[in-house]
Amino acid sequence: MAVASGNGVKTAQNADQSEIVLSVRDVTVAIEDKLVLDKLSLDIERGEILGFVGASGAGKSVLLRTILGLMPKQSGTIRLFGVDVDKASEIERLRIDMRLGVLFQHGALFSALTVLENVQVPMREYLDLPKKLMDELAMLKVELVGLPPDAAQKFPSELSGGMIKRAALARALALDPDIVFLDEPTSG
Repeated sequence: MAVASGNGVKTAQNADQSEIVLSVRDVTVAIEDKLVLDKLSLDIERGEILGFVGASGAGKSVLLRTILGLMPKQSGTIRLFGVDVDKASEIERLRIDMRLGVLFQHGALFSALTVLENVQVPMREYLDLPKKLMDELAMLKVELVGLPPDAAQKFPSELSGGMIKRAALARALALDPDIVFLDEPTSG
């Protein structure tokens, strides 16, 4: 069996050289009385692309929010880049967060900010860069996702659904993350 990885196809010869960037072990999540994830385990290696397909309400977004620490789990362990997120220090968690990009299901853009300012949110949160450099980097991300340059000065209410999704993707890519989480990337 071959699994796509960043360096080509993984074979038995180089399987021991893989780097697991996300490890989920025996994670259980319940919402009220409903068990959503029951002892789920998975590993994702550097360069690997993994998609979850399932019916609405099957737990795909719950898994994403649990990995990101936005939803509590009842049991289990989540390790990002080899660090147990439950035991991570504040500085370790900050370093991990800087290596993650997230595109939420409905874009989750800030309505009072332009596309350019939305893309700059992670830069402002984690980096200390001059405004001119942030503007340049944000414009690169806007262009990277296929938005026209004039979209950068528009507010989310002035965008189509597809443009909102692209703007949200530009924000998810703002810090050149090691892992990008895409929740419903093809909707809208």
